[in-house]
Amino acid sequence: MRTRLKIAGALSALGIAAAGLIGGFEGLRTTAYLDPVGVPTVCYGETRGVEMGDRHTAEECRAMLGDALIEFEQDMRACLDHPDEIPDGPYTAFLSLAYNIGTGAFCRSTLVRLANAGDLRGACNQLPRWNRAGGRVLQGLVNRRAKEKEICLAGLDGPVTVPGETSATDSSPLTEPPAVTPDAAAGTDQEASPLAWLGVAGMALLVLALVVLLVRRFLK
Repeated sequence: MRTRLKIAGALSALGIAAAGLIGGFEGLRTTAYLDPVGVPTVCYGETRGVEMGDRHTAEECRAMLGDALIEFEQDMRACLDHPDEIPDGPYTAFLSLAYNIGTGAFCRSTLVRLANAGDLRGACNQLPRWNRAGGRVLQGLVNRRAKEKEICLAGLDGPVTVPGETSATDSSPLTEPPAVTPDAAAGTDQEASPLAWLGVAGMALLVLALVVLLVRRFLK
Protein backbone atom coordinates (compact mmCIF):
# COMPACT_ATOMS: atom_id res chain seq x y z
CA MET A 1 0.00 0.00 0.00
CA ARG A 2 1.64 3.20 -1.19
CA THR A 3 1.22 6.19 1.14
CA ARG A 4 2.89 9.55 1.48
CA LEU A 5 1.42 10.16 4.93
CA LYS A 6 3.54 7.66 6.87
CA ILE A 7 7.17 6.59 7.01
CA ALA A 8 8.03 3.36 8.83
CA GLY A 9 4.64 3.40 10.56
CA ALA A 10 4.90 6.98 11.85
CA LEU A 11 3.44 10.16 10.40
CA SER A 12 5.66 11.75 7.78
CA ALA A 13 6.05 15.52 7.53
CA LEU A 14 3.29 15.45 4.94
CA GLY A 15 1.12 13.34 7.26
CA ILE A 16 1.62 15.81 10.10
CA ALA A 17 0.71 18.71 7.83
CA ALA A 18 -2.36 16.94 6.45
CA ALA A 19 -3.59 16.02 9.93
CA GLY A 20 -3.03 19.60 11.08
CA LEU A 21 -4.82 21.12 8.13
CA ILE A 22 -7.79 18.75 8.04
CA GLY A 23 -8.09 18.40 11.81
CA GLY A 24 -8.06 22.18 12.13
CA PHE A 25 -10.77 22.61 9.52
CA GLU A 26 -13.02 19.90 10.93
CA GLY A 27 -12.60 20.70 14.61
CA LEU A 28 -12.80 18.12 17.39
CA ARG A 29 -16.19 17.11 18.80
CA THR A 30 -16.20 14.08 21.02
CA THR A 31 -20.00 13.75 21.14
CA ALA A 32 -21.95 12.94 17.98
CA TYR A 33 -23.89 15.82 16.44
CA LEU A 34 -25.79 16.52 13.23
CA ASP A 35 -23.79 18.31 10.55
CA PRO A 36 -25.39 21.10 8.44
CA VAL A 37 -27.16 18.55 6.21
CA GLY A 38 -28.32 16.34 9.07
CA VAL A 39 -25.67 13.60 8.99
CA PRO A 40 -24.51 12.21 12.37
CA THR A 41 -20.89 13.26 12.79
CA VAL A 42 -18.27 12.86 15.49
CA CYS A 43 -14.60 13.59 16.21
CA TYR A 44 -12.84 15.26 13.25
CA GLY A 45 -15.74 15.17 10.81
CA GLU A 46 -16.15 11.37 10.90
CA THR A 47 -19.52 10.26 9.52
CA ARG A 48 -19.02 6.58 8.71
CA GLY A 49 -21.01 4.35 11.05
CA VAL A 50 -21.79 7.21 13.44
CA GLU A 51 -25.01 7.24 15.46
CA MET A 52 -26.38 10.00 17.63
CA GLY A 53 -25.30 9.42 21.21
CA ASP A 54 -21.85 8.13 20.22
CA ARG A 55 -19.00 9.45 22.35
CA HIS A 56 -15.24 9.10 22.02
CA THR A 57 -12.21 10.28 23.91
CA ALA A 58 -9.93 12.83 22.28
CA GLU A 59 -7.28 10.11 21.93
CA GLU A 60 -9.73 7.83 20.13
CA CYS A 61 -10.67 10.68 17.80
CA ARG A 62 -7.05 11.35 16.91
CA ALA A 63 -6.50 7.70 16.09
CA MET A 64 -9.67 7.68 13.99
CA LEU A 65 -8.47 10.71 12.04
CA GLY A 66 -5.09 9.14 11.32
CA ASP A 67 -6.68 5.91 10.08
CA ALA A 68 -9.28 7.80 8.04
CA LEU A 69 -6.68 9.95 6.30
CA ILE A 70 -4.80 6.87 5.12
CA GLU A 71 -8.03 5.35 3.78
CA PHE A 72 -9.04 8.55 2.01
CA GLU A 73 -5.54 8.92 0.62
CA GLN A 74 -5.71 5.45 -0.91
CA ASP A 75 -9.05 6.17 -2.58
CA MET A 76 -7.80 9.57 -3.77
CA ARG A 77 -4.66 8.05 -5.26
CA ALA A 78 -6.75 5.50 -7.14
CA CYS A 79 -8.29 8.19 -9.34
CA LEU A 80 -5.14 10.26 -9.88
CA ASP A 81 -3.00 9.08 -12.78
CA HIS A 82 0.34 10.15 -11.28
CA PRO A 83 -0.21 10.91 -7.59
CA ASP A 84 3.47 10.83 -6.66
CA GLU A 85 4.27 13.51 -9.22
CA ILE A 86 1.91 15.96 -7.50
CA PRO A 87 3.76 18.42 -5.20
CA ASP A 88 3.01 18.28 -1.49
CA GLY A 89 0.92 21.47 -1.47
CA PRO A 90 -1.65 20.34 -4.05
CA TYR A 91 -1.54 16.79 -2.69
CA THR A 92 -2.51 18.01 0.79
CA ALA A 93 -5.20 20.35 -0.55
CA PHE A 94 -6.68 17.58 -2.70
CA LEU A 95 -6.75 15.21 0.29
CA SER A 96 -8.50 17.85 2.39
CA LEU A 97 -11.16 18.23 -0.30
CA ALA A 98 -11.58 14.47 -0.70
CA TYR A 99 -11.97 14.04 3.06
CA ASN A 100 -14.60 16.77 3.13
CA ILE A 101 -16.74 15.86 0.11
CA GLY A 102 -16.02 12.12 -0.17
CA THR A 103 -13.75 10.39 -2.63
CA GLY A 104 -16.67 9.48 -4.92
CA ALA A 105 -17.45 13.13 -5.62
CA PHE A 106 -13.76 13.97 -5.67
CA CYS A 107 -12.93 11.35 -8.28
CA ARG A 108 -15.79 12.48 -10.55
CA SER A 109 -14.77 16.14 -10.34
CA THR A 110 -13.36 18.47 -12.97
CA LEU A 111 -10.49 19.04 -10.54
CA VAL A 112 -9.34 15.44 -10.98
CA ARG A 113 -9.78 15.60 -14.75
CA LEU A 114 -7.56 18.69 -14.89
CA ALA A 115 -4.97 17.20 -12.54
CA ASN A 116 -4.77 14.06 -14.67
CA ALA A 117 -4.33 16.24 -17.75
CA GLY A 118 -1.33 17.87 -16.10
CA ASP A 119 -3.07 21.18 -15.35
CA LEU A 120 -2.45 21.36 -11.61
CA ARG A 121 -2.95 25.11 -11.49
CA GLY A 122 -6.35 24.70 -13.12
CA ALA A 123 -7.13 21.93 -10.63
CA CYS A 124 -6.25 24.22 -7.71
CA ASN A 125 -8.56 26.88 -9.10
CA GLN A 126 -11.45 24.40 -8.97
CA LEU A 127 -11.36 24.21 -5.18
CA PRO A 128 -13.56 27.27 -4.44
CA ARG A 129 -16.42 25.70 -6.40
CA TRP A 130 -16.99 23.19 -3.59
CA ASN A 131 -18.58 25.63 -1.16
CA ARG A 132 -22.09 24.20 -0.78
CA ALA A 133 -23.78 21.74 1.55
CA GLY A 134 -27.45 20.89 1.30
CA GLY A 135 -27.75 23.19 -1.72
CA ARG A 136 -26.61 26.34 0.06
CA VAL A 137 -23.31 28.15 0.30
CA LEU A 138 -21.73 27.88 3.76
CA GLN A 139 -19.22 30.49 4.85
CA GLY A 140 -17.17 27.84 6.64
CA LEU A 141 -16.74 25.99 3.35
CA VAL A 142 -15.90 29.23 1.53
CA ASN A 143 -13.15 29.85 4.09
CA ARG A 144 -11.89 26.29 3.91
CA ARG A 145 -11.73 26.23 0.13
CA ALA A 146 -9.89 29.56 0.07
CA LYS A 147 -7.19 28.19 2.38
CA GLU A 148 -6.94 24.97 0.39
CA LYS A 149 -6.54 26.94 -2.83
CA GLU A 150 -3.79 29.10 -1.31
CA ILE A 151 -1.87 26.05 -0.14
CA CYS A 152 -2.46 24.32 -3.46
CA LEU A 153 -1.16 27.19 -5.60
CA ALA A 154 1.71 28.06 -3.26
CA GLY A 155 2.83 24.45 -3.52
CA LEU A 156 3.25 24.96 -7.24
CA ASP A 157 5.15 28.22 -6.88
CA GLY A 158 7.49 27.09 -4.12
CA PRO A 159 7.88 28.37 -0.55
CA VAL A 160 7.36 32.08 0.05
CA THR A 161 9.06 33.99 2.86
CA VAL A 162 6.54 35.90 4.94
CA PRO A 163 7.78 39.14 6.60
CA GLY A 164 8.38 38.45 10.27
CA GLU A 165 8.19 34.69 9.82
CA THR A 166 10.39 32.69 12.17
CA SER A 167 12.88 30.07 11.06
CA ALA A 168 11.67 26.55 10.31
CA THR A 169 13.90 25.33 13.13
CA ASP A 170 12.01 27.38 15.71
CA SER A 171 9.18 25.95 17.81
CA SER A 172 6.66 23.79 16.01
CA PRO A 173 4.53 25.64 13.44
CA LEU A 174 1.85 23.00 13.73
CA THR A 175 0.18 24.14 16.92
CA GLU A 176 -3.19 25.76 17.37
CA PRO A 177 -4.61 25.76 13.81
CA PRO A 178 -7.99 27.47 13.45
CA ALA A 179 -10.97 25.13 13.77
CA VAL A 180 -13.09 26.18 10.80
CA THR A 181 -16.27 24.14 11.06
CA PRO A 182 -19.19 25.26 8.85
CA ASP A 183 -22.40 25.82 10.81
CA ALA A 184 -21.56 23.18 13.40
CA ALA A 185 -24.35 22.18 15.75
CA ALA A 186 -24.64 24.40 18.80
CA GLY A 187 -23.71 22.99 22.17
CA THR A 188 -21.17 20.44 20.96
CA ASP A 189 -17.85 20.18 22.71
CA GLN A 190 -14.64 21.12 20.93
CA GLU A 191 -11.05 20.75 22.01
CA ALA A 192 -9.13 24.00 21.87
CA SER A 193 -6.04 22.44 20.27
CA PRO A 194 -6.77 19.56 17.89
CA LEU A 195 -3.03 19.10 17.34
CA ALA A 196 -1.90 18.44 20.91
CA TRP A 197 -1.34 14.80 19.91
CA LEU A 198 1.41 15.84 17.50
CA GLY A 199 3.96 16.42 20.24
CA VAL A 200 6.46 13.80 19.04
CA ALA A 201 10.20 13.96 19.41
CA GLY A 202 12.02 15.25 16.41
CA MET A 203 9.01 16.91 14.81
CA ALA A 204 11.02 20.10 14.38
CA LEU A 205 13.18 18.26 11.85
CA LEU A 206 10.21 16.94 9.94
CA VAL A 207 8.66 20.36 9.57
CA LEU A 208 11.49 21.41 7.28
CA ALA A 209 9.47 19.84 4.46
CA LEU A 210 7.83 22.26 2.06
CA VAL A 211 4.27 21.44 2.94
CA VAL A 212 4.84 22.16 6.62
CA LEU A 213 6.17 25.59 5.76
CA LEU A 214 3.09 26.20 3.65
CA VAL A 215 0.70 25.13 6.36
CA ARG A 216 2.48 27.35 8.87
CA ARG A 217 2.03 30.35 6.59
CA PHE A 218 -1.59 29.88 5.65
CA LEU A 219 -3.06 28.67 8.95
CA LYS A 220 -1.99 31.79 10.86
